[in-house]
Amino acid sequence: MQVYFFMFSFLIMSCVTYDDGRNPKTTQDDFSDFSISNPEIASGFRIKENGEIKLIEITNPADTSEVKQKIYLVDIKGAHLDFNDGKKIIIPVKNMVCLSASHLSFLDALGEMDKLIGVNSTEYVVSSKFQGLVESGKIKEIGVGDHFKLEELINLAPDIIMVSPQKGQSFTPLENAGLTIIPNGDYLESHPLGRAEWIKFMGILTGKELEAIQIFDSIKAAYIGLKKLTENVVSRPTVITGKQYGGFWNLSGGKSYESGFLNDAGADYLWAEDLGTGGIMLDFETVYDRGLNADFWRFLVFSQSEFTYQMLKDEDERYADFSAFKNKQVIVCNTFKKPFFQKGFLEPQVILADYIYIFHPRLLPDHENVYYELLK
Repeated sequence: MQVYFFMFSFLIMSCVTYDDGRNPKTTQDDFSDFSISNPEIASGFRIKENGEIKLIEITNPADTSEVKQKIYLVDIKGAHLDFNDGKKIIIPVKNMVCLSASHLSFLDALGEMDKLIGVNSTEYVVSSKFQGLVESGKIKEIGVGDHFKLEELINLAPDIIMVSPQKGQSFTPLENAGLTIIPNGDYLESHPLGRAEWIKFMGILTGKELEAIQIFDSIKAAYIGLKKLTENVVSRPTVITGKQYGGFWNLSGGKSYESGFLNDAGADYLWAEDLGTGGIMLDFETVYDRGLNADFWRFLVFSQSEFTYQMLKDEDERYADFSAFKNKQVIVCNTFKKPFFQKGFLEPQVILADYIYIFHPRLLPDHENVYYELLK
């Protein structure tokens, strides 16, 4: 019996490290058996649990076996734990900075806006509530675009800075200053519900995990109910997206969440066979040849005044050749006036209803468009 006790004690001690005060400190080797608890649809993250320890794995949506970053979440009682293969965050976080406006809606829906202390490019946020918090000084503008006010960020000392990492973008100066960068890849999701499900990511960070699950379940139920309306439509209109910027036509990829919206709304996107989950750039002539006779044409604008067909034609006279232009079937969302980038990604069921009403008005005769509408 003494031999067995000695062997057991040796195995336990071999998994223990010590901090500088020779107090035992547990490592992630003790928590190798994590079970996946979420998400259902999103492909860019996984939530795993092992007792009181939670692990978020940020993955490549195109290959979910590729883990880009590990984030270990512990409460204050687990502050002594070490995790050598990822970042450790004590939850719930007390405050944060968000560099993407789309993340604000997650905080707002969870009732956690008081945790937001800094944002990027405040002028583009369409929200009187948010602008009031900026004017009162409760929320600071910490930069515009890729230019950050490093000294102000250091003084704010946020628990985390949530970012939407773009290709070629570097946050090394912020990390070198000791700031904790948390990537949020919701924009890479290929399904509208997948993007909305990132509210669970925000929920677990803020201590509102159960509330986030309930919110998503409600969104999913409404979206699926609307999608069923179009399952048996006989006529599916054809659609093109985007328009010309900088000499190239920017369209949605065939596997993007925008393409998913159009399909679920009972329409056929003309570049649906493309495998891209983001945007694609083509020359004007290519889009002209293929999309000239498309039934509808959808894009975003950012215009202080009411955007019109004449304004569209003034950008390029060839736009007037498109059937959608001639038949007044151009669909727009003016992001200067509509909170598309703040709330739209958390309201896919509302966006889907807008599209269904435009493509198949008889299916939703009482709907009032919120984000997208036919250009006047």
